Amino acid sequence: MLNKLALSGIKHRLRDYSVLFSGLIIASAIFYMFMSLATNSAFLKSNSPAQATSFIYGFGVVLLAIITIVYISYANGFLLSMRQKEYGMFMMLGAKSSKISKMIFVETFTIGAIATVLGSVIGIIATGFVSRLVIDALDMQVKHFNSFYLPALLSTFAFFIVIFIISALKNSISIRRTKVLTLLHKDSQPARIKKNPILKAFQVILGIIFLAIGYATMILMGSNAALIYLGVPVALFTIVIGTYFMINAVITAVISALKKNKKFSQKGLNNFTLSQLSFRISDYTKILSMVAMMFALALGAITVGLGFQNQISTVVEGQNYYDVTVNNINDAQQKRIDKLDTKKVTTYSYKASKGTIYYQASEFKKTPFKYQKFNMKSMISKTTSTTDPSNADVSFELLNANLPRYRTSRVAVVDDAKFNSIDSKKSSLTLVRTKSFNKNLAAIKKINQAEQKRYPELKDAGLSKYDSYVMVNGIFSGLEFMGLFLGIAFLAMLASCLMFKILSGASSDVKRYNMLYKIGTRAKVLRSTINKEIAVLFAVPAGLGIVHVLIGLQMFSKILYKPYMNIEIPFGIFIVLYLGYYFITRYLYKKIVLK
Repeated sequence: MLNKLALSGIKHRLRDYSVLFSGLIIASAIFYMFMSLATNSAFLKSNSPAQATSFIYGFGVVLLAIITIVYISYANGFLLSMRQKEYGMFMMLGAKSSKISKMIFVETFTIGAIATVLGSVIGIIATGFVSRLVIDALDMQVKHFNSFYLPALLSTFAFFIVIFIISALKNSISIRRTKVLTLLHKDSQPARIKKNPILKAFQVILGIIFLAIGYATMILMGSNAALIYLGVPVALFTIVIGTYFMINAVITAVISALKKNKKFSQKGLNNFTLSQLSFRISDYTKILSMVAMMFALALGAITVGLGFQNQISTVVEGQNYYDVTVNNINDAQQKRIDKLDTKKVTTYSYKASKGTIYYQASEFKKTPFKYQKFNMKSMISKTTSTTDPSNADVSFELLNANLPRYRTSRVAVVDDAKFNSIDSKKSSLTLVRTKSFNKNLAAIKKINQAEQKRYPELKDAGLSKYDSYVMVNGIFSGLEFMGLFLGIAFLAMLASCLMFKILSGASSDVKRYNMLYKIGTRAKVLRSTINKEIAVLFAVPAGLGIVHVLIGLQMFSKILYKPYMNIEIPFGIFIVLYLGYYFITRYLYKKIVLK
């Protein structure tokens, strides 16, 4: 009988359960996605030149576990709060507390187990889809990575099963210890706000101190990589604690100040919105702190990932000025070159004789040769042109552009008469500069492959710009993949957490908004109030998260060339996606609370 009543209760609250269930599924899916990297030691070693990568991922697992535990605790509290009144009624009708406890345990664990299984399946599918999307889009070379990784799956199952068993036991014990009348009138009990200005001021000071320590640690790690083993745990602990204190104390202080400002609070429904935020903020502090950290992790990971992409382009561009090199061009290669978005095509004639490569001086005067001077420390390349290819820099690049068998030769520039008198076969060297190496990458690859097929000795020589790209891409693309993959995963996680928290409290707000509607408040004003309230809840973690990222990028000052270069691109993409979550959340919230 109790099981039938329980199922009936679930059917009546199907929409609320769908929010809860989808949130748990996303949580387990994201956990699996992260663990598919963190537990794969072969992947980490082969795709990251940094020895501390496994160590960093270890602390990443700890942070994600904390975030997931907080998230599940909210979900667990939401599940219990939805059914408390019904449990009280069952007990009023004579049901034993032991039976109720058993029913709660089974219900909580069953929901968690089903969500974990479905989430893991979705995590495997999402891992394969996201990884393939990122790898194909950016032409990455990633080794030892599989969307299905058994240790990651077992870790996910073990973690969530333990958490849900603990949650189920906690719910059962909580119900048994709560009085029946308290259960029946749980929704009617007011939320009491404890105000302690001295404590709040102390929290602000602590928050500033902890954040300052965390920020200083990240900056020091950027200048001294040896500090990473101490710096990562220190920065992780201090920034998490500092974020919590700053949100809990500063937001409360700002809300109180706005409520005291009569000119602002008495305008429209501002006082109602501030009151809503005021009694909710203590309950929202943990989730907002968690979302702020995930916002920083997601945005930081994407920014660093794209930073490694910029690093690849910078290093490759510094190696060769010309994107394509073709010896003795034929019709097939000419057709491939014609398909390129070319900026400049240059052809030089040469003859090889007795260990010397002869070029015509007239051709260099007509079209000066361009080459790169690349500084590995500053990661800055300078393009220089010359009409005399006999100097060391130019001759080395010209010889590398020729076939490998000429690399030990010397370069000589002669007049046309001397060039024509040399008894040797005349050859040509065609050099192409495109408008964008990356945009023409697929076509350049085909030209390079065709050239290696014509001249097999080029395969292992690594002379062309595309060969340089393959080598550099192999070094950095693993790190780039990690950044973008984790950024997408954390973005989905933070959106899920914040949306779940806001929507899970929507049912309790229905009465308030109905009351405002009945006393004559226009629907337009109610919608505006909801927009403002949800905007604040989205803006607070976003603001702190952006500050964390801007300072945290200092950690990569020695690894990345200009870590802040083109930062507006990942920031712009991320903020647009974040705003999309905001619009979806407020739409769903309005669907629940407004008629």
